[in-house]
Amino acid sequence: MLTEKQQKVVDEITDFIAKYGKSPTIEELRLILWQKSKRGVTQYLEALEKKWFLSRVDWYRGIRLGNSVGLQTTLNIPILWYANAGTPLVEAKQSDYWCLPISKKMVPWKGENCFVLKVEGTSMNNFEVNWKNIENGSYVLIKKENYTPNSRDAFLFIVDWKATLKKYKKDWKTIYLVPESKDEYHKPIILSENDNLEINWKVIDVYNLG
Repeated sequence: MLTEKQQKVVDEITDFIAKYGKSPTIEELRLILWQKSKRGVTQYLEALEKKWFLSRVDWYRGIRLGNSVGLQTTLNIPILWYANAGTPLVEAKQSDYWCLPISKKMVPWKGENCFVLKVEGTSMNNFEVNWKNIENGSYVLIKKENYTPNSRDAFLFIVDWKATLKKYKKDWKTIYLVPESKDEYHKPIILSENDNLEINWKVIDVYNLG
């Protein structure tokens, strides 16, 4: 069990990650919690670590929420990559943000094989998932599963180790990664069957935090 003050620390960290997509620094927590010193914040974090509500790693934003957070109304879905909604120019690599706490009632399959991407770009800003547009800065929930690609849904594509979100179209041996944007300058990416392309991971929800 947590004390009232410990629960407030967990709630503030969870809210900060949900709002900004990254964990707070010790100084930011000190200001949020109205603590006089960083040591006071550190003592709370040490107590929460012992109860498995969080862990800390040795970098600037090194607080990670643990499996006990929420008891158990939320799932901490990992934020793995940036993905472009434009040309695939952002490397597909793990970010330092780690997780987004999402209600269990909103995440299918208990969050198994799901992860979150932060979107950069506007090439899918006219495409809706669950009546929500994929905007620049959106967080999209991806289900890692072998779906059959189709022209109706948005998929995560990895092109030469770069991540991009698009719709899919195939015409014989030509593959088109198709945007759906309010901005007319976005054009399809045209690929051959021999290009280094990974697909089959579908966007199943969108979260617009801004």
